[in-house]
Amino acid sequence: MANTQSKDVNLTKRVQTSKGLRYCPVALSPNGRVKPDLVLVNGRPERHLEDAYYLEWREKGRRVRLSVGKDAQDAATRRQRKEAELNALNNGASVLPENGDGHASVAAAVAKFLDETELTKKPKTLAAYTTALSYFTESCPKI
Repeated sequence: MANTQSKDVNLTKRVQTSKGLRYCPVALSPNGRVKPDLVLVNGRPERHLEDAYYLEWREKGRRVRLSVGKDAQDAATRRQRKEAELNALNNGASVLPENGDGHASVAAAVAKFLDETELTKKPKTLAAYTTALSYFTESCPKI
């Protein structure tokens, strides 16, 4: 199977310029890390505190943009994760789906926590955690 999607993922920030709102590439330090709130506008670095960071990549020839929040380091981490995901897909590996926003549901987080707790805690502690978390998930209105 040929490569159907690009492996390149760009990290941009939506900023207000003299020509209106634009997606501008982020500025990188010499060691490759993202400089917080610094973007390249017409090739020149400018500080912009407004709006959020966006990932940008192509799927089947179409550009896809995803907002990844206002934190520069979280955005850089999400970019690396997306590049690895696209690289795995291009090489034929299967990738487990993730929520669109990168957050786990409450039920999934509780299940993961209890699985990890089962390995390290005593049965009585696990039973107490299970009871408390079942009450919590019943009363929690968030998904």
